[in-house]
Amino acid sequence: MKILCLTCILLETLLTGLSGQPETYILKREIYKPNLSSINLSPDGSYLLAGFHDGSFRLMDPETFEVKLMVPDAHFKAVNAMDMPPKMDFVLTAGHNTIKLWDLSGHLVANWNAHATTIWNVDISNNGKYAVSSAFNKTFILWDVYNSVVLEQMRGHEDVTMSVCISPDNRWIASGSNDLTIKIWDIESRTEVKTLHGPTQDVYDVSFSPDSRLIAVASKDRSVRVYDLEEGKLIHNLKGHRDMVMEVEFSPDGRYLVSGSADHSLMLWDVVTGERIHAYLDNEEALLDLVFHPDGNSFYSISFAGDLTRWAVHPEIFVLRYFEKPYMDELSSDPLFDPKGKNESKKEYLARSEEAMRKKSEIIQRYYELYLTGRDQ
Repeated sequence: MKILCLTCILLETLLTGLSGQPETYILKREIYKPNLSSINLSPDGSYLLAGFHDGSFRLMDPETFEVKLMVPDAHFKAVNAMDMPPKMDFVLTAGHNTIKLWDLSGHLVANWNAHATTIWNVDISNNGKYAVSSAFNKTFILWDVYNSVVLEQMRGHEDVTMSVCISPDNRWIASGSNDLTIKIWDIESRTEVKTLHGPTQDVYDVSFSPDSRLIAVASKDRSVRVYDLEEGKLIHNLKGHRDMVMEVEFSPDGRYLVSGSADHSLMLWDVVTGERIHAYLDNEEALLDLVFHPDGNSFYSISFAGDLTRWAVHPEIFVLRYFEKPYMDELSSDPLFDPKGKNESKKEYLARSEEAMRKKSEIIQRYYELYLTGRDQ
């Protein structure tokens, strides 16, 4: 009975798509109270890291959202950032003005107390050697992870510096500030090597591409800017959001970007062309945080509505963007996709719906392969 009901739902989704109503591409969504305040994924994608406004954190299954570990009262206030090193031997959490390290049983193993104000962002390097953290002031901190010591109080910005990250090749630190600049630092010498300009309002997030050649910048000015670091120049100014952009993240292959905004939308962008491929609009509040799954086929977001949502980067998104007319014409001209006929039995209708879903998948895959061929030429 459950299988039959699922088939009906899938067919309804298929026919809804034919009527012009956009698919949401939601794979899973749950609402949490208290609200989530941060999310991340373990390096291998086996744990979803979730911080909450009540100061607790959880390690969850990324497919089912089942809780594997819950630590209540980990921080005095909201857990604003979480991360894990490549060895995955501890969890790092940041809340209020402290950073804490926990083993995978939930026992506290270290407490870093060097910030005087609320911490907004923490990032561990891919080699596990360094971490950077930013708070509500002009400086940010570079840490020696396994010795739990401050290596440098990084100074250079003239206003609050909310976002920092380390490049995947472990060479650079990027910092974004309300002074409207993005600075690139050499991680070994701890010196500033480049300053990028462009945002006209506060910088909320910075993110390196997987090959460390590009950096994406999310700003209060509603834009996402993408810079080529080798040439030190702006290559895209991505516009489309109607309110401040809170988060930006590259896909694992570096081909795409997802941005999350206070306008309640998530947008998928092509990094090479700068085109907006799709807008995920089924959100009730401003987007707060997001992270790609390592396989690149999905990503997660949280919003002020209290939801944790996993979204599909579905091949149909690309088909509808680049082959919409022939794709929709092919579906609408095939009687297999017609609504239930007046004299059609339920059994016949369900059998046809199953065949329709199989054929639709084949059609999507055919057009998607055309897209990939054209994209990679």
